[in-house]
Amino acid sequence: MDVIKMMMFDLNWSKHDAPHPCNLPSSPQDWAWVDPQTYFDWQVGVGNNAIFLQAYTYGGYAFYPTRLGPVPPGPGQHLLPKVFELSHQAGLPFCSYFCVGADVATNGYHGEWVIPGSRRTWSHGFLGPESPWTDLLCARVREFLREYPVDWLMFDWFCYGDLKTDFQVQPYWFVKEPFARIIGRPMPEDPAQITPEESLEYKRQVLAEQFGRLRDTVKETSPQTRICFTPPYWGPADPQWVDHPMLAGSDMLLAEFSSEETMAWLLSIRRPGQRVMGTVMNVHGPMSPEEMLKWAQRGCDLSGYLWGTPPVFKPHSAHVAGMEAVKRGFELIG
Repeated sequence: MDVIKMMMFDLNWSKHDAPHPCNLPSSPQDWAWVDPQTYFDWQVGVGNNAIFLQAYTYGGYAFYPTRLGPVPPGPGQHLLPKVFELSHQAGLPFCSYFCVGADVATNGYHGEWVIPGSRRTWSHGFLGPESPWTDLLCARVREFLREYPVDWLMFDWFCYGDLKTDFQVQPYWFVKEPFARIIGRPMPEDPAQITPEESLEYKRQVLAEQFGRLRDTVKETSPQTRICFTPPYWGPADPQWVDHPMLAGSDMLLAEFSSEETMAWLLSIRRPGQRVMGTVMNVHGPMSPEEMLKWAQRGCDLSGYLWGTPPVFKPHSAHVAGMEAVKRGFELIG
């Protein structure tokens, strides 16, 4: 079966047991001394036929020698170039990653780019697609692809103000111009005067514009690189995404929460040649190997993720059983 199998050791995060169990955005030094060969071999050993590594982490630092943001100390800034080379030597496709909705470092450096009210559920908040953040993100993508023309590029946390889609637009300096243009009236000072219908229309449009800029940046810089945008898709046919340009313009539709209903919806709307990817292991644990095989037989690609405790590169004990289930599922698929 022509199915992408891509289990990720997710370096976005560090998982800790003390002083209490928690997952934290990884810091630049956390995974800086991961050995590239060990990282590559782990993915092959799980059964991957594609290799994954972030260009920039959600925390806001890069695993390559960028001029547009922080890098890890020591050898960490060379992790991606070396893993990229190993994947090509092995003839395996390479998928990299940027987080669209948040960049913990940038959120801290540029609080004026953070959407008002978005810190209520996540302490770092979410960056406004209308703010200069999108300029910086496009510049990073362009810089990265000029040096590393990867096969796939994943854009995670494509959202507005929260990972859920019920966030209401708030008046702010970077909202003023696009609100008047999209809604057709001046932005009110009182958020209560923005109706839910206007909020939804506004979010859909500014996200469509951000998507278009990122898509064009990728295609102009590295035409062969395919793109995948990953809203969480909490359920099928969410009004924020129905008939959205992102659905038609992405080369792959990835559901992090792969319920039967959501996967069926994505399969029903995909255009010819567009791929659909399910998540075999996430924060809720793994699928059964039989379920993985079922989705592969329906033509779906499969990804998943787990976390570890730095600086030791190994899955946290809470994920070992899930990792073994993924290995069995990937073996079933062949």
